[in-house]
Amino acid sequence: MRDDGPSRHVRIGLVSDTHVPIAISRLPEGLLNGLAGVDRILHAGDLVTLDVIATLERIAPTIAVAGNMDPPRVAGKLAARAIIEIGGRRIGLQHGHQRHALQNRYIGTGYDAPEFDLFYQAMTSQLPNCEIIVFGHFHAPLVKHWNGVLFINPGAVASPKPTFAILSLDDKAEVEIHAA
Repeated sequence: MRDDGPSRHVRIGLVSDTHVPIAISRLPEGLLNGLAGVDRILHAGDLVTLDVIATLERIAPTIAVAGNMDPPRVAGKLAARAIIEIGGRRIGLQHGHQRHALQNRYIGTGYDAPEFDLFYQAMTSQLPNCEIIVFGHFHAPLVKHWNGVLFINPGAVASPKPTFAILSLDDKAEVEIHAA
């Protein structure tokens, strides 16, 4: 999917793990206000209801992928992963859950543990040639450069400390994590 060219400043809202209405009844006002003015929104899965997309679309065009907690009626309407070109950058979007045999090798270790390299390797092979990879699943924010790829987890909206991120693209990529 191709979008804005490299010539202009682009602001992208990054959201994941909203879990509406299971964990929270609706998207928080802090999130909706914080996303005001973005050019695009990327949702990294675990929406639980497609109403989340409709709400986010009122702010900006939204692309969402399925997460491991999305029921079949939601997951069936979403891709498992997406590669989008925005602001001259190739961005991969995927929830981040992997097969259990792989995931069991790094779950509980933390983003900086050597075992977590297995996750980064899996994601770069599943989203080839991406400069930026946006994911969720772990409910903890992350901004990390790994082997030339910028990994971003905006954290979870359905969390005791809800977060989202704003990715700004122009000559460089800058990420800010915000409280929702």
